[in-house]
Amino acid sequence: MARQRSKTQKYKKALMRSNTDGLFTGLILFQFTSMLLLAFKAEAFNLQALIMAFAMPAISKIVVGFFSRVWHVDRATLIMALMLNSIGIVTLQAIARSDITPRTQAVYSLIGIVAMAIGVVFIRILPKLRRFIPLFALLCFAALLSPFVLGQWNQGALNWIDLKFITVQPSEFIKPALILVLAHGLADLPALRKALIPAIYAAMCCCVLLVQRDLGAMLLYFLTTVAMFYVATGNLTLTFAALGAGAGGSYFAWKFIPLIQDRIALWRNPWSDPQGLGFQLIQSLIAIGSGGLFGMGLGLGSPRTIPLYHSDFIFGSMTEQFGLIFSLMVMAIYVLIIMRGLSMSMSARTSFFSLTAFGIVTMLALQTMLIIGGNTQILPLTGVVLPLIASGGSSIVSTYLAFGILLGISSVNAEDEVSDLKRMEWREEMEG
Repeated sequence: MARQRSKTQKYKKALMRSNTDGLFTGLILFQFTSMLLLAFKAEAFNLQALIMAFAMPAISKIVVGFFSRVWHVDRATLIMALMLNSIGIVTLQAIARSDITPRTQAVYSLIGIVAMAIGVVFIRILPKLRRFIPLFALLCFAALLSPFVLGQWNQGALNWIDLKFITVQPSEFIKPALILVLAHGLADLPALRKALIPAIYAAMCCCVLLVQRDLGAMLLYFLTTVAMFYVATGNLTLTFAALGAGAGGSYFAWKFIPLIQDRIALWRNPWSDPQGLGFQLIQSLIAIGSGGLFGMGLGLGSPRTIPLYHSDFIFGSMTEQFGLIFSLMVMAIYVLIIMRGLSMSMSARTSFFSLTAFGIVTMLALQTMLIIGGNTQILPLTGVVLPLIASGGSSIVSTYLAFGILLGISSVNAEDEVSDLKRMEWREEMEG
């Protein structure tokens, strides 16, 4: 029995570390050296950057140690999420007009880490509370409708609510909620017709977002729903029918919604209006070209000439600072997270967990593709932001919450593997 416990403990430690020491060291070095450089790079000493140079590695060590020991989460995914968030804070510290923006982003990141812990706990206990998910779905739909009551139109969209002390974008927080609702409705389907219930719910959410002109979120909701529906049912006919309906709806929207017409025209030829509609995209392309392979250096260049340089166009600002090679490495981090998330999905023992993990990484992949494509003129601009990097409290907290759900599934998978190992060892003991 002592030998059995020894093997199990070794396996648990292997799950915790999973050869990520080098990755964690890279995270710590990036945080410390980049912030230290920003603290002394200018004539005026930056105390905030110096504090962050020590605070960020310390917080990362605490977070990774806590999550790894308490829940045995996938350590590599957690470290890569912290790396993306760190890149965002460093970039904002380098290019923001004042120290308020990176400081605010750091505060939202701490709130997001708490939300990530809540996500881990929530998904681990949710299987016992799945009967309440329909009520949860109704509450989420009501939250999605809240901008009609508490919001105001801003730049052609109605997607924010003002709570006096803070502004919130409900569609950001409904993203992980929608995935849970869809996973619940599509898991363990006894009949195909029951898959239509979550599909109709998602369609209602998309209609609300269309009216609110939150087009980026609507596209993410729609494509994620179609992907999850296909994975759950394997029905190509209905999947292609849904894509066809989406294409028809997109054509209709392009014909009758001026905002979409402007974005398509901007995507096709931003130089047709270089001082107007095309100004943002042109400046982003210039910034990417100016950075070259290795970048102009932290705090150098002219990233602030890009409107929304800290949010919608942070990819262009980051590439000007760090260079194309670094930006490709950032994209590689997203790809690795997506691959590990798909592995978690395939390793899950229940269809509910499997679909939830798949939905989270699908939405992450789509959002990353849309914003990078929009910043580089490969795709039209959609209004989404780069996950964990771009400035924005709602986006940071909701993305961390989604990562918490994903990490919670990884912890359940790890515990299932340990249980399998114990059963195998018990059988060996009995046969021996």
